[in-house]
Amino acid sequence: MSLQELLREQQSIAAEQRSMRTEFNQLRRKIDDYIKSEMQRLSSRLDANEARIARLAGAPDSQGMDEATKSLDGAARSLFETAVVKPTASRAARTERTANSNSGPASRPPPQLPIQGQKASFMQAASDRQAKENTAWKAKLDTMASTEEKLKHACQHAPSSDVWEEPGETKVSNTVLDHAEEALRRCFEKTKEFQRYENNPLLALNNLFNRLDRNHSGKLDRGEFANLCSVLDFHANNDLMSALFRRYDLDRSNYIKMDEFGRMLFKVSGDKEGKALSTIAKLRAALALRAGGFETLKAMGSQFRIMDHNHSNELSKEEFSTALDVLLGCFNLHFSAAEKLNLFQQFDRDSSGSVDYDEFVRGIRGDMNEFRLEWVDKAFSILDKDGSGVVETSEMSKTYDVSQNPAVKSGKVTPQQAITQFMQHFDANSDGRITREEFLENYQWVSASIDSDDYFELMMRNAWHIAGGEGWCANTSNLRVLVKHTRSPDEVVCVLNDLGMPREPQQRTPWVIARLREQGVKDIAKIEFCG
Repeated sequence: MSLQELLREQQSIAAEQRSMRTEFNQLRRKIDDYIKSEMQRLSSRLDANEARIARLAGAPDSQGMDEATKSLDGAARSLFETAVVKPTASRAARTERTANSNSGPASRPPPQLPIQGQKASFMQAASDRQAKENTAWKAKLDTMASTEEKLKHACQHAPSSDVWEEPGETKVSNTVLDHAEEALRRCFEKTKEFQRYENNPLLALNNLFNRLDRNHSGKLDRGEFANLCSVLDFHANNDLMSALFRRYDLDRSNYIKMDEFGRMLFKVSGDKEGKALSTIAKLRAALALRAGGFETLKAMGSQFRIMDHNHSNELSKEEFSTALDVLLGCFNLHFSAAEKLNLFQQFDRDSSGSVDYDEFVRGIRGDMNEFRLEWVDKAFSILDKDGSGVVETSEMSKTYDVSQNPAVKSGKVTPQQAITQFMQHFDANSDGRITREEFLENYQWVSASIDSDDYFELMMRNAWHIAGGEGWCANTSNLRVLVKHTRSPDEVVCVLNDLGMPREPQQRTPWVIARLREQGVKDIAKIEFCG
C-alpha cells in the first residue's frame, strides 16, 4: 500500500472517530439535560414541602404536630421511592396530613427531616445510572472500533493469488461514468417524448424505447443500447459505452432491463430501490476498477463469519455502516448518508433493523449468467468422473497434473500435498470433498472481476483444458502433437481431453494415441510431441 493510500486511510479513520465522538457527546448532553431537569423538578417539590412543614410549625397541638410531621416525612420520602411505594399510599398520607393539620399550635419546633440527605442520595443514584450508560456506550464504541480494525486487516491482507484480470481492458472510473450518465440524461431531456411527459420521465423513456424495440423484448442488448444512444444524440468511445452498459446490466445477463435502466438513470424521488440499485452499480464499478477488488469483498465476508460469535448471520445498522465505510475507504469511494441508508434498506427486506451479511456480500458481488454457469458445469464434469456430484481426492489425483507445480518441482511439497492444497482451494467446509455448490461458489468470485464472457470462456478452456474456441477465445493449453500417418500427410492434432495424462514418458505415448483414436484420428503410425 502506497504512502498516499495510508494517509487517506488514516484520514478516513480519524473522520469516523470524530463522527462517533460527536454522536457520543450529543447523547451524553441529552442524558445530562434530562437528569438536570428531573432533579430541578424534584428539588422544587421538596422545597414546597419544606415550606409546608414550616407553616405547620405554628400548629397548637404538639401531638397533632408530631403526627403531621411524620405524615409529611413519609410524603417527602415517597418522592424518591415511587418504584416501591404505591400511589395510594401517598394519597393516604396526604389525607392523614390534612386531617391532622386542624390540630392545635405546636409547643415545640418541628424535628429536622433528612431531606438534604434524600437529595444527595437521588443525585448519587442519577450519577451512577449515567456512569453505567456512559460505560455501556463506550463499550459499544470499543466493539465497533475493534470490528473496524478487523475488517481493515482483512481487506489489507486479502489473498491475491487467484485474482483474474482481463488483458487490455480499459477501466473507467465512477466519476467519468457519473458525468457520462448526466450527459445521457440531458440528451434525453431534449427529446419530444420527454417534453410530452416531463413529469413522468420513466414513461417518456419507455415510449421512446418501444419505437426502437424491434423484437419487443423489453430489454436492451449492446447493439440496441448503442442505437438508443445514437437516437438521443449521445456519443462516446467504445470503452465508455461498454462501461455504461455494464453499470446498468446488474445481473450480467448482457441485457439491460428497461425498467431498471430508467430508474437508475433518473433516480426518481421516492424510489429508494432504484437509488439503491444505482449505488450497488457504483460499488461494483469501484471493485472492478483494480485487480483484487472482489477478493477484498470476499475477505470481509469471511471476517464477518469469524466475528459472528452467536452465528446470527446479521449486521445491525451501525455494523453495516462501519463495514461499508471500511470497504469504501479501501477504494477511495464516498457515499452520502442517504445512499448508505438506501443500500441498507435494500437488503433489510423484512424491516427487522438488520441485514444478512452473506446476502449483502453476494448482492454486491452479483451472480454468474447462464453462459458462464454452463462453462463451470463443463469444468466440474471433467473432475467428477463418476457423475456423483462430489469430487473426491482420488478423482482429483487422476485429473489434476501437479508435475508442473513450481513447489513440486523444487521439492518443497510432495505431489500428494499439492493435490491436498488444490482441494482446499475449493473445499469451503474442509471435509475433503468438493461439491458442485462449492466449485460454483469459487467461480462466482472469479467471475465477478471479469466483464467479458469471451475472456471467461478462454480462462475456463485453458484452466481445464477444454479444447476448441474461435478467435481469441481459442484454447491454447491443450497438448498438441505431430501425427505421422502411413497413407496421408502429417498433421498437428490437438488432444481434446489431456487432463490426467501420465507423467512418465514411456506411459504418455500410448495414452495419447488412445485419446487420439477416441476423438477419431486414424492411421496413426507415430506421434511426436511438439516443443
